[in-house]
Amino acid sequence: MAAALQETLRGSTDALLFLLLAALLSFLTSETTNGELLDLIAAGGCGVLLWSKLLTLAEQLCAQMEEWRGFLLGFLPVYAGVLTMGGETAAGSAASGFFLTILCFLAQCLTTFVRPLLQCYLALSMACCISTDHGLAAFCQSTGALLRQALHWAGKLLALLLGLQRVTALQLDRAALRTGQLLAGSVPIVGQTLSDVSEAFLAGIQLLKSGLGLAAIAFLGAEFFPLYLGMMLQLALLCGCSLFCSLTGNIRCKALLDCFAEAVRCMAAATALFFGLFIMGTVFLFLAGGG
Repeated sequence: MAAALQETLRGSTDALLFLLLAALLSFLTSETTNGELLDLIAAGGCGVLLWSKLLTLAEQLCAQMEEWRGFLLGFLPVYAGVLTMGGETAAGSAASGFFLTILCFLAQCLTTFVRPLLQCYLALSMACCISTDHGLAAFCQSTGALLRQALHWAGKLLALLLGLQRVTALQLDRAALRTGQLLAGSVPIVGQTLSDVSEAFLAGIQLLKSGLGLAAIAFLGAEFFPLYLGMMLQLALLCGCSLFCSLTGNIRCKALLDCFAEAVRCMAAATALFFGLFIMGTVFLFLAGGG
């Protein structure tokens, strides 16, 4: 975590130092140089310095998603087996079916498309922000904001689908449990013994189910928070550089940094979407017991 944060700081401090030198040059030669040209140089220099850093951040995101996908392919089928063993057949089928499919599909999409989309967005940002038409920079920022909003609504929709499926599975499992208890209770002595044994067994399975769910959340959380914190730190540094450009009058460079900040927000939103869906789905599975 410390190494990742140092790498993030190193990349952004290079850009900040470049901006300081550009501002100093603009101040010292304000009467003899073209301010528009210095603004263009500052924007191009920041773009070159930050381009590779943002691509490195995207590669870290893709590598993390690939690791999480491999973990889920091993964890969720086992968790579904525990749910089935505890009498939650419908919940087990949902965990190894719809829930696993959503998370793996989302991880695969992010692994495949984050880097090329980011490269296209960075190229678009550079082209728009060095153009003489300042409206193109606003268009680029609104494109990033629209993508982030789409991720936000996609998360809400998927969370709603997971909640509805969990409620349906819970009703089915409870109905099956009541039917089994009714059939077992119809046998005078043996039925009571079976009922007592099954209650003790299901209590142990419930404990195992909760422990596995909390362990998986802790495992993913230990890898999510350093990655997300690095993105937030990168975003804070970009916003700080943008504020500095605003104070020194570098309009083009400020617009470019705002576009780059929007790209980091989109990556952070995609990471939070995946982690939030996993947390929500797992909590639904082990809190609402139907067995």
